[in-house]
Amino acid sequence: MIWRRGSRGPQPVPVGCGDGRHTMRTARLVLYTPRDLLDVEIGAAAGADADAQRWFGWIPTSLVDPETAAHLLAIHDGNRAERLRAFHRALRRELTQPVGLPGPAGEQRLLAVVPATGLVAGTSSLSPDRDGAIGFWLAPAFRGQGLGAELVAATARFGHEHLGLESVRAGTETLNHRCRGALSTAGFVPCDGPPLHTLPDDRVVESAWYRHDAAVTSRCAAHPEGTVTTG
Repeated sequence: MIWRRGSRGPQPVPVGCGDGRHTMRTARLVLYTPRDLLDVEIGAAAGADADAQRWFGWIPTSLVDPETAAHLLAIHDGNRAERLRAFHRALRRELTQPVGLPGPAGEQRLLAVVPATGLVAGTSSLSPDRDGAIGFWLAPAFRGQGLGAELVAATARFGHEHLGLESVRAGTETLNHRCRGALSTAGFVPCDGPPLHTLPDDRVVESAWYRHDAAVTSRCAAHPEGTVTTG
């Protein structure tokens, strides 16, 4: 939500890519570059619950409490202004600031929204400077519906068709069978990778690695350096 002078609402979701921002659609989701810090916070809240943190191990001080997470995850464009009033004025000003856009090699994030309700279903990330590393998660209300596979497949397509990457990869804990199933369903195949991975909270876990390749790649209007084709 980027507030402009005289504006009464957020900047709408873009209908196409441009100026460093991306958007794409799947069968059940709209994915787009976060517009403001509130978008970023809602996306983070989707993975802040204990079930998700069992696998992600984010630093505890970076997590919002369950009540705040529920408040954030109930936000959509129709009620953003109303729900922002729950935060004090200084925080409201911070949350409505535009997101700084990464360079072509920096981490790209996509917010995944259900068009019918406008609610955030999850978030994904892709880091071209880390061999196309992908991360993704869903909010609790949207798990167990096959959306994980849809989200990670879309993120792989984003890497191939929007960023010009021939290959993207994802790692997960060996025991995270739900994530591994989503990756397999999305067309990822096992590949070599470090057998151990240290999570942000310093836990060391056994890891499984997957990759997704494309014979033909391209760049979208957000990064129009040209089309890259390989064979």
